[in-house]
Amino acid sequence: MPLSTQSQTEGDNYVLVASLDNVRNLSNILKAITFKDHAIFNATPNGLKVTVEDSKCLQANAFIQAEIFQEFTIKEDSVGFQVNLTVLLDCLTIFGGSTVPGVATALRMCYNGYGYPLTLFLEEGGVVTVVYLWEFWECPL
Repeated sequence: MPLSTQSQTEGDNYVLVASLDNVRNLSNILKAITFKDHAIFNATPNGLKVTVEDSKCLQANAFIQAEIFQEFTIKEDSVGFQVNLTVLLDCLTIFGGSTVPGVATALRMCYNGYGYPLTLFLEEGGVVTVVYLWEFWECPL
């Protein structure tokens, strides 16, 4: 699979790299907390916390442990950013969420720090799509 065989030097510039062989579980978790468009992502060496909030009175959190990912590399104590969750979910299901047994969409999510896009490399059946999500900003931690 192209995403898992990429050169390790490609990820040297990123402060966060998270890879999954099957994006379906992540997509389902994010769908469960999607009641507003934007979500705050906070990555630590323990994993990825996603928070959706409405007017400081309703909040939903999802925590994906680092062990769930096939690769989870973070070069800082914590990395935070906000992204449009609806757009992210659309990107994660760009291949239509294949229901064919043995066919899964792989994900490599990379973030290079403040001022850079969240980059998604999605691969299914040998087809690779690269998505840059620019509509986010770094969040104070």
